[in-house]
Amino acid sequence: MNLDFMSLKTTSVAAVKGERHKEKIVERQKAQELEQAMLSERELNPYWKDGGTGLPPEKDEAALVKKVTVVEDAGLSWLRKSYQRMKEQAEREKRNFEEIVAERYGSMEIFQSRLEEAEKVASRKENCYRSRSWKKTDYSESEKEKKEQHMKKETRDKDDRN
Repeated sequence: MNLDFMSLKTTSVAAVKGERHKEKIVERQKAQELEQAMLSERELNPYWKDGGTGLPPEKDEAALVKKVTVVEDAGLSWLRKSYQRMKEQAEREKRNFEEIVAERYGSMEIFQSRLEEAEKVASRKENCYRSRSWKKTDYSESEKEKKEQHMKKETRDKDDRN
């Protein structure tokens, strides 16, 4: 008898399954890394690129608060939302509301003056919009002349009747 079969290396079924399982895990990890790399290349949001959180850094937040942009309501809605967020922050951090306002705007008086200015401008714009909606369209010169002549004729007719 020949003992050649004894020189062959043998493995159990469990060992083979374990190796296959490890290979599958490594392949999945490689596929996920490749997919993640592809996603970050095509990502449009700059804060999501390169494994970001999707939100801008907090240091830019202070700069955004100082710049009040003018919108249709003169920033009134933005200031009201800022007021609401400051109240929530005060409750969350258990701090004085006026301290938080002072951090963002310098003092409570400055914030209130900005809020009042925005309310004034917004009310003016609203009144202007309302007054425009009731105005008739602008006529050309010939139409204006015809209208004036018609008005003069009506006043003459009324005078004749009296």
